[in-house]
Amino acid sequence: MGKFRSKLKRHGKGKTWSKGQSAVSNPDQMKHRLKAKSRFFQPNLSLAAATPTGLTMEAVHKHEQRQAYNAETTTVNEVAGSLMSFNLNDDDDEGMSGTGTAPSGTAQTFKTFASNYTSCSNMSFKKLLTGFRASSDLHKEMLAILSALTEIIREKGGGETSTEYFLLLMEQIEAAKEERDIIAGVSLLSMGIKSVPAPVLRRRFGQTASTLQAVLQRFIETSNQSVIRYIVGCLSVLLRAQEYATWTYSSTFQYFDALLAFSIHSKPKIRKAAQHAVVSIIHGSCFMLPPVKATEDDEDLAEKKDQEPPKVKHHPASSRVTKFCLAQFKPEVLANAQTTVLYTLALLKDTLSGFRTEDIRNVCEHLLSIMTAANVLVRTNCFQVLHALFLTRSPNLNASLCAKLLAAIHEYRPDRSDVRQMLAWITVLKEGHLHLAALQLDLCMQALPRLVDVCTTDLWLSDRTELVVGVSNCIKELLQDCVATACSSTDPEAVQRNRPSVARIIESMHKVLNAPFGEISKYVILIFSIVFEACGKQFGKELTPSLLTIAKRYDTQSSNRLQIEHTLISAIKALGPELVLTAIPLADSKNGGMHMDRTWLLPLLREGANGASLQFFKEKIMPLALHCQEKWQDKTSPASAHIYELLCCQLWGLFPGFCRQPRDPEYLRYLAPTLGTALEQNPELRAPIYDGLMELLDESQSRECHQAIGMYAKNFLPRLFNIYTQKPNGTYEADQRKRALDVIRLYISRSPTDVQLQLFETAQSQLAASAVASFEYDALFDINAAIVRVQKCRNIEAYFEKHMAPILRNDKSKLVAKDEQKLKKQQRKTYELLRELMTSEQASCQKFTRKNSQVLQQILLEAFNTSCSVCQASRLYCLKSLMDCRNNLAYNDQLVMKAIPEAVLNYKEFSTRKESVAEQLIKFIAQLYQDAGKINDFVDILTAGFTGDESLVTNTILAFRAVIQQQGQHLTVATLEFVLQQVSVFLVQKSRNQSEAAVAFLITYIKVMPIPLVSNHLETIMRSLSAMTKDTKRYCRIQIGYFLKKLCKRFTTEELARFVPGDDEVTHRRLKKIRKQMRRDTRKKLNEEAQADSSDEELVGGNLEQKSYTIDDILADSDSDLPEDEMDAEDAEGGGAGKRRNNKTKQSKKSTYIREDPDEIVDLADLKSIGNVLTSGSAAQAVAATKSLKQKPQLPNGGFKTADDGRLIISDKALRGQGGGDSDSSDDSDDASMEDDTKEPKAKRGMEEDSSDEEELQQQSAGAGAKRKRKASDALSMKSGKTTASSRYTAAGGGKGIHRQLGGAANTDAMSMKSGKSGKSINRTAGSEYTSKKAKGDMKKRGQLDPYAYIPLTRNTLNKRKRSMNSRKFKSVLRGAGAETGGGGGGGRVSKKYK
Repeated sequence: MGKFRSKLKRHGKGKTWSKGQSAVSNPDQMKHRLKAKSRFFQPNLSLAAATPTGLTMEAVHKHEQRQAYNAETTTVNEVAGSLMSFNLNDDDDEGMSGTGTAPSGTAQTFKTFASNYTSCSNMSFKKLLTGFRASSDLHKEMLAILSALTEIIREKGGGETSTEYFLLLMEQIEAAKEERDIIAGVSLLSMGIKSVPAPVLRRRFGQTASTLQAVLQRFIETSNQSVIRYIVGCLSVLLRAQEYATWTYSSTFQYFDALLAFSIHSKPKIRKAAQHAVVSIIHGSCFMLPPVKATEDDEDLAEKKDQEPPKVKHHPASSRVTKFCLAQFKPEVLANAQTTVLYTLALLKDTLSGFRTEDIRNVCEHLLSIMTAANVLVRTNCFQVLHALFLTRSPNLNASLCAKLLAAIHEYRPDRSDVRQMLAWITVLKEGHLHLAALQLDLCMQALPRLVDVCTTDLWLSDRTELVVGVSNCIKELLQDCVATACSSTDPEAVQRNRPSVARIIESMHKVLNAPFGEISKYVILIFSIVFEACGKQFGKELTPSLLTIAKRYDTQSSNRLQIEHTLISAIKALGPELVLTAIPLADSKNGGMHMDRTWLLPLLREGANGASLQFFKEKIMPLALHCQEKWQDKTSPASAHIYELLCCQLWGLFPGFCRQPRDPEYLRYLAPTLGTALEQNPELRAPIYDGLMELLDESQSRECHQAIGMYAKNFLPRLFNIYTQKPNGTYEADQRKRALDVIRLYISRSPTDVQLQLFETAQSQLAASAVASFEYDALFDINAAIVRVQKCRNIEAYFEKHMAPILRNDKSKLVAKDEQKLKKQQRKTYELLRELMTSEQASCQKFTRKNSQVLQQILLEAFNTSCSVCQASRLYCLKSLMDCRNNLAYNDQLVMKAIPEAVLNYKEFSTRKESVAEQLIKFIAQLYQDAGKINDFVDILTAGFTGDESLVTNTILAFRAVIQQQGQHLTVATLEFVLQQVSVFLVQKSRNQSEAAVAFLITYIKVMPIPLVSNHLETIMRSLSAMTKDTKRYCRIQIGYFLKKLCKRFTTEELARFVPGDDEVTHRRLKKIRKQMRRDTRKKLNEEAQADSSDEELVGGNLEQKSYTIDDILADSDSDLPEDEMDAEDAEGGGAGKRRNNKTKQSKKSTYIREDPDEIVDLADLKSIGNVLTSGSAAQAVAATKSLKQKPQLPNGGFKTADDGRLIISDKALRGQGGGDSDSSDDSDDASMEDDTKEPKAKRGMEEDSSDEEELQQQSAGAGAKRKRKASDALSMKSGKTTASSRYTAAGGGKGIHRQLGGAANTDAMSMKSGKSGKSINRTAGSEYTSKKAKGDMKKRGQLDPYAYIPLTRNTLNKRKRSMNSRKFKSVLRGAGAETGGGGGGGRVSKKYK
């Protein structure tokens, strides 16, 4: 039917029927019908559009590729190789590569649309064939030329080499008449010339260069930048290939001069291409690269490049570049064309390191001369050039020239308030000193104290955190790379030569410690930790005062406590505990006891002590420990007993530190009796003694130390045996007992052979005499196990036959426990001991394993049924060790066949230890089958586990996961499909364990298998996931989510949803959520990359762990603060972008400031004036400092009147700010700016208004005569939607947004200073600048805030009685906003007057 709506309600023509179609009732848009149709009548819910794709020939071809292999014989590796360039989608543009890597090799690997017109197989032109655009005329012309050249080469029987294309292209360029043919030929030449052999380029150099120069002259005036860039690139490749002798001809320099001329071109693309060409010639010519033999491998090539330096150190064309660059530094160019100077500096930045030494000297002299200019951008780029020169570590910059250059740069020191320039200056000097240290360390050490003195006495005292951090990082790198190298020299004479310089550096650093600390305190303290590490071993006497100063600053409540502790630990490691304790003694000189205020040093000594003296511990620390022990055991003062107990334990805790690399291990003979007594009589001191013995027995100790501690084995080991055989009371003693066993194990290995044998016999006799499975038996068994590992083979065999074999066989013997629980414990200990013996690296243990392998195999295989479950892990390790020691082990050996079911049965999912050893065993057996070519037979053996119970099925699936992870590429496709089908069956079962194992298998499957092979089974996988029960799907939701994310990264979400049934809404929702999350992550990543590229982040103050910022990072903000007309001069050739930049330039403020002294004249030619030229980053502080000087001095007593007796007279009016005669004199400046010199009472502070609106109206009516002007302005506010500043709530500290200051009073000084206008013209109604002159209401202005009106924040707004009245105010604002939205335009005016 037709529509009967009233036309008055229509805003335009509605949708009408076309002629003759009025009877058609079906709508054109059937969004919901299509959705319902796809839901109920189709098997899936498609996330993509509902438009079906037709069956194309390309789709049929892809299907044939998928099925083009024999599943019974083809392996996964063969499938992956044949589908290297496989694409899953029908659309090539939206497809995804099968392997994710770009194929290469022949023309078949990059067939594109352009391949229909040319059969070129040369890889040099791949960029054209893959990136061909049919809409580009240049691409069409290039494709036509390439097709013609390919046909010519094939007709003549060529091999389509790069040389053939190069020669034909040169002939085509020479013969071409039209510009488009020449441009297309040059474009193709730029692609192919890079792969032309160097001898060909040398042979054809003259003809090729002259042709390219002629083409360059023809197109020099054209607007096409691409052809010039292509010619420049071709000339660069051509000149790089020439030998050294060719550069002696004048014609060669003529072509090179042509490139130099374009290096300062006004167009950025041409300029950058020319600069890149010059840089590649200077550094990348064939004679500048290291000589490498062509027959070596890639690894040898890399090593050769690192080892052999090039024979030629500087390019012969460097003098040409020097002459060209110095010509751009003339005074007239510097004054009138500073942009050209900047282009020249950019060229020098990358080429200067390849110049001759004399050329470097001349360029540096001119750089220093132009750095005196007032243009900060020129100085910035000069810093970058010098930094790049130092950073390359060029040998052309010798040591003497480098030292002179560093001394000259010191004279160009900027002002400390200019942070960025100062950071650039300090960074350049740092790199220069590092370069000088690499050349001549003695010369660097002579120059280094000057820089350190400047950093410590001036720059470190700055109040800018970023400057303090930058200077700290600079000092850190200089100390680590220069000072540490000088102090660690093996030549004593060299250390003595550098001693005065290092002493000056330490003295400069020490002066900062004596200065009052502020923000720099933590940085200074952390730097001293590096000073101690670098100079501690050679300069302990000089560092002692600094150590005392830092120790005096220690306080437990200090904010720098962690930094001080770190520095003191570094000092203890470098200086040694003796020197530290001599400077900071622990003993009190008065009573000989402990100095209680220095007990905080004890934990630091324990951690930092290294290479100390045992004699010092005996003579200095032990008396203090004995004194504290006496005080602790003294019953007369129980209050202090606990303190001395703690101190005694801490003093004994220093013993492990003194045992780290001791200087006098032979002194242990005087300390051993005391240690043995303490072990027996003082259980609370056993922990530090154990730690000390472990340190002395460690492998890192010297041989002398091991011999010294081994001599006292009879003194320590019996005591340790007694301690271990005692039953512990509590968890602490149990832990110490385990620690004693560790010491016994290590001590036995360091003991003499006769002592080991004697202790072994004694331990065996005690074990035989003890009751089976008792506590004493277990302890003695552990001791015997520790000793038997170091015995000879015959002793091990005897012990195995007597004490281990009966337990493994479960014989009825006196040595075997009859209780089941005790038997399990006994078997577990025995299997662990057997595992240690079979896996030990001792020669005797390995001999025992090889000699008794058959006996061990028989016992292990027969004991499968008699061993308990807790022993399975150790049994599996034993089986694996047997396999490792067997030579020529066959895949069908009895040991292997028996180990497979045991490994599968013990492949527990939640027992990490068992799973690990079982997985290792299965992978080992799988490798055996793979080596024999029987991997599919191994899969058939594992398949038998699918017929077992739930636990066996779960373990079998996990075992298959391990096999696929290691040997999946060798499985046949049919085997893989069978395993996948079986796993899919168990995936839909009700068992949680089976489902979880199946999902884990699928995750490994999609990770290991190639994507095209996974795509064949994608439907099976997705339908199996959807068919899972609700319980198992919920139980495995995390694993399934991870699995779907992995699939979505390899396929699209639409492809996955195509195989999900329509009734599985949960999976569809998860796929949609994953798709959204992936898109969100992609956008976030792109935004982060864009921000990282475009942001100019300031240097932030952090710890000293980060490396110093590069010169480009430091100067990034400095460049952004400089004038935009200089920064964008290169893009000023025209266009809308250039106009917008010019508009911004006009609005930008001055970014370079000159700090002047009213008493002196600034001479810009003087080096001292460099510190007076500031950038905008520091200009704000300079202006603020100037303003603070011009401010009036603070009035006494805050401006209040004072009575005769000294009392302050503070009236209520003055307090409230409603000034009259009692207002303070600071209001004079505000009153002077009022119109007609009329004083207005100040508004109440908004948060102090207690009166209601009615009271305020009464006050206003009472003072109507005095406030006529103010009412007029309020009326204007009501009419225009603006309020005056006096009726607003004003924040006390200023602010922005609704708290910003309104009116002219706030900006009077600034406006007057800039424009020179009087205060009357400034004091206008707030918001009047938005008033339109031609119409009513307000109008927005570019660059300013929007003209909004706000409701003031007052206490009355919270008054419940006035809620209705306050709500009407907000309603009026909303009505105004609605009117503005509807097109009425009023700027959101408020129709009701308010204050």
